[in-house]
Amino acid sequence: MATLLRALIYQERALGNQPDSKGVYNFDLPIDVISHACQLNHRTVEQVLKGMHKVKLIEVAKSNDESGDLIHVLNAEGLKEVYGATRDQVSWWPLR
Repeated sequence: MATLLRALIYQERALGNQPDSKGVYNFDLPIDVISHACQLNHRTVEQVLKGMHKVKLIEVAKSNDESGDLIHVLNAEGLKEVYGATRDQVSWWPLR
């Protein structure tokens, strides 16, 4: 999932659309889309999002149109640690 978020961040930076004035990247991503893109089941996606939230990489909120979840990437540089680490090296990874 960090790979997906890093790719979206790269794209948004290249297009000049994001980050906002606070350095936060905002994405409206339903869990279904994340699940299919990352080839993970819904529960695993929820647990990874919860772990990323716990270490303050992201915040998750419901979008207004109820079709997805708003993911606010608070620490884009922190995703590099997750992106480069194996599952065993990330303390909050839900699958052991």
